[in-house]
Amino acid sequence: MGQHTRLLTFDQLEPWQKDNHWITGGYRPLLRSYRACLRSIFASHNETVNIWTHLIGSAIAVLTAFYLLLDLSPSGTLTHGRKGWLAPFAGIPYPFPNAAQPSVEIWDTIGFAAFLVSASVCLGFSAFFHTFVAHSKEVAQRWNRLDYVGIVVLISGTFVPMVHYGFACDSHLRNLYIGLIYTFAAATTATVVSPHAQTPQFRRLRTYIFIALGLSAVVPVGHAVWRYGLEGASANISLFWLALGGALYIIGALLYAERCPERFSPGTFNTLFSSHQIFHVLILLAAWSHWTAITEEFRYWHGEREGVC
Repeated sequence: MGQHTRLLTFDQLEPWQKDNHWITGGYRPLLRSYRACLRSIFASHNETVNIWTHLIGSAIAVLTAFYLLLDLSPSGTLTHGRKGWLAPFAGIPYPFPNAAQPSVEIWDTIGFAAFLVSASVCLGFSAFFHTFVAHSKEVAQRWNRLDYVGIVVLISGTFVPMVHYGFACDSHLRNLYIGLIYTFAAATTATVVSPHAQTPQFRRLRTYIFIALGLSAVVPVGHAVWRYGLEGASANISLFWLALGGALYIIGALLYAERCPERFSPGTFNTLFSSHQIFHVLILLAAWSHWTAITEEFRYWHGEREGVC
């Protein structure tokens, strides 16, 4: 951080910077320079882990998307059987219409694109917010809003492939649920980007609004179970991995909202293992779980069922 190497305590922060008084130190001073903020990602402070976890996650999502775009051969992608958490390593599915896989359609492309783009955006916005929060009040607030937008984008983007494979034989229900989730997402975005919602006092309610948006997945999942039975729905949407990812998101969000574990030992978790850092790691694990679900959904629908209703 150059000449700005002195880290601050919570009490030395400006009022607008004070968010979590159980993180008692390790704060960067206001750098008022994008270049200085970017240099600071290589320094040790209480945002270092937050920056790198999501910067690496965003890069992985972007590279995966480019891999799919550049890999013009669909060969070997319809291996049968469940791969579990190794599914993404068992040959990334080729989600583009092609002669070798006649059942693959544009909605497969849309589903994969929605997830990978939303993951890239969410994790990227998060990494940049934690990088530039030390720039100035105006810049921090701008990136904070984008951070919230990114969360909504990831939640809604994860819905798309799940709903597509859950209702692959009923395009009307698929379109209905995708339309509803993006309507809810727009309303959520309008709520959380308001100036009042950016205040620390709004933290718990803001977190529960995000959780509620994610839990709205219960409606299409429940409908799929009612319509196709538990076994059929589980196969169509890889229910275990879908639910595991949702649980990881919720656990992380609750730890963040309640400031655990730092509230039980102020100052101990200033640079490592704070609630926000744990939340970031759980977000990565949840995204991996949902990516596993999507790849298994693709293999089941186009491999075992050969795209036949």
